[in-house]
Amino acid sequence: MKETISINHRSIAMQLFNETWDLIEKKDRTGDEDSQMLEKAYASLYHWRQVGTRLNLARGYWQVSRVHAILGQGDVAFFYGITGVELCEVEGFGDFDLAFAYESVARAEKCRGNTESMDTWIERGQTAAEKISKEQDKKYFLSELVSVDKG
Repeated sequence: MKETISINHRSIAMQLFNETWDLIEKKDRTGDEDSQMLEKAYASLYHWRQVGTRLNLARGYWQVSRVHAILGQGDVAFFYGITGVELCEVEGFGDFDLAFAYESVARAEKCRGNTESMDTWIERGQTAAEKISKEQDKKYFLSELVSVDKG
């Protein structure tokens, strides 16, 4: 008799996304926590791919890119960042999501030592920020964008 396992992909994806975010924000992560952060980001993206929308995928690409940038893996960060930008542009996702997609590529370019390209992506992020409808979201995004060049 074959056992059927029911998986709530949406719940798992959200939980893993939030746990990854907690690790992103954590100061003084251990090496093991860095590994968990990366694993959780990919696992979240996997589960979103099973049940999520194209917007969920774009946000997943952003998070995977961010984690790789944090870990100093600029080429992989760039790959996922660009994938997120392309998805946002093809699907017409603007506002917060497009701005953060640009931010992810700026971080990747900084990580890769491409400061001129980083500046271009920061400028794109600033332009996109002007179209973020919620003022609180705009302020948060701009605080994250400014951290690219400082971090």
